[in-house]
Amino acid sequence: MKVLTYDETQLHNTAVALGKFQGLHRGHLLLINKISQLAKKDGLTSVVFTININNSKMINTKVDRENILQELDVNYEIDCDFTPEFAAMSPYDFIKDVLIGKLGAKYVVVGKDFCFGCKRQGNVDFLKNYQSEFGYEVIDYDKLSINGNEISSSAIRQFIQEGNLDEIADYMGRNYFIQGKVMRGKQLGRTIDFPTINQIPPKDKLLPPFGAYETKVNLYGKNYKAITNIGDNPTISDNNQITVETHIIDYDGDLYGEDIKVEFIRYIREQKRFKDVSELRQQLLHDKASVMHQ
Repeated sequence: MKVLTYDETQLHNTAVALGKFQGLHRGHLLLINKISQLAKKDGLTSVVFTININNSKMINTKVDRENILQELDVNYEIDCDFTPEFAAMSPYDFIKDVLIGKLGAKYVVVGKDFCFGCKRQGNVDFLKNYQSEFGYEVIDYDKLSINGNEISSSAIRQFIQEGNLDEIADYMGRNYFIQGKVMRGKQLGRTIDFPTINQIPPKDKLLPPFGAYETKVNLYGKNYKAITNIGDNPTISDNNQITVETHIIDYDGDLYGEDIKVEFIRYIREQKRFKDVSELRQQLLHDKASVMHQ
């Protein structure tokens, strides 16, 4: 997959999915799978056109999103910032200059609630009104629901803030994850037989509550159970740096500098301040036993 900025985009004969794609949840995956099917059927290029309106912490960072789309076999992602100029564009000009002029769209795939153009004046009906004039076909989908509740990025945000990992997985179609390079830490874990990989989470990543979690890590094609702590290490640190520290059970290789994805399975307990590292070790032994018996 290639990632292009809005300004450098110039494509032809495409099947395009439009949206903010903040969570890349099951509803978004429906649109993306559809453009992949259409592209293969008609010999087109599949394009995810992402409108970045980021005024809060992100469910998926841009890098997360790129990695997920790469796995979905998308040809191009267009990374479009919501600039004042873009926001002021009329719905008609968006169709003429963007969908046709920049993307060469033959199919436009959206959710039924999709709005676009200046002051959100354009909608799905507006898109359909110009199908004949510009030679594209609109395919629109209702929002998906689980147990009568609509799948939405706002709902997923709330689940993350609550640490509700089962609901996150149900709505997103994947586990919540944190991905990043392994950094060198204080290596305290090795002194108490609990070596960890240490990651600094991206500042724009929405994190679940501080505490210990059952997680899993895939290394070289093999899944490992793990224990992950998100927090500021009150027992051994006073700089308030938020870290993600993961003890990978039955693995003791050197992963420094590697880009590792840690998937979150279950909340175990809240963050604690221990009186010393001996007490910390006892708690980690208890956490490990809890994970191993799942």
